[in-house]
Amino acid sequence: MTPDLDLAQVGLSKEEGPSFDEPWQAQAFSIVVQLSKVGAFTWKEWVDVFSTEIREHPAGSRESTNTAYYRQWMAALETIVAQRGLATSEDVETRKEMWRQAYIHTPHGEPVRLQNACCAPAHSHEHVAMRTPITISPAR
Repeated sequence: MTPDLDLAQVGLSKEEGPSFDEPWQAQAFSIVVQLSKVGAFTWKEWVDVFSTEIREHPAGSRESTNTAYYRQWMAALETIVAQRGLATSEDVETRKEMWRQAYIHTPHGEPVRLQNACCAPAHSHEHVAMRTPITISPAR
């Protein structure tokens, strides 16, 4: 088992702490920290895999910093999990497809939950084009 990780080890000070735009980003962060803590890989091994991901798949011009960072974080997590035999690439792809289905089947404005993967959509995402034009009155 590796010693407890402190924020300085992951490049953060206690004052600034991790920055997450979405709850899933915090979850992804904590999964990696926990896997390292239980000895699935060392923090140096994680940094090497994550650094490779950042170098090979840099941020896109339309991505926010956090969007790019956590896209890279997740890709690195998938890589290291496969390298360590914690899950097969097929397992990862199956789970990704389940989450995609859960997203599609979740009503707008509600949190995406994995149990929604097998449910019929709350409504069709195939929006029908309007057949009658809308008339807009000029402002008076």
